[in-house]
Amino acid sequence: MNNRERLMDIMVDHDLDRMALAEMVKVKRDEVDHWLLSNESKNHKEVPDMAIELLELKLGLKE
Repeated sequence: MNNRERLMDIMVDHDLDRMALAEMVKVKRDEVDHWLLSNESKNHKEVPDMAIELLELKLGLKE
């Protein structure tokens, strides 16, 4: 599973919208929008490992 898929799973499992997610990982909502775009999109950006780790820590999914 890549970071984009993991991010989408976390969003669904914890009922997080893009704005809430952006606030949790301290980025602008536009950044989250780029992370969630298809890999084929020219505006796609990879989800940084630190964003997944921070989100998991804040949600108690990782110690």
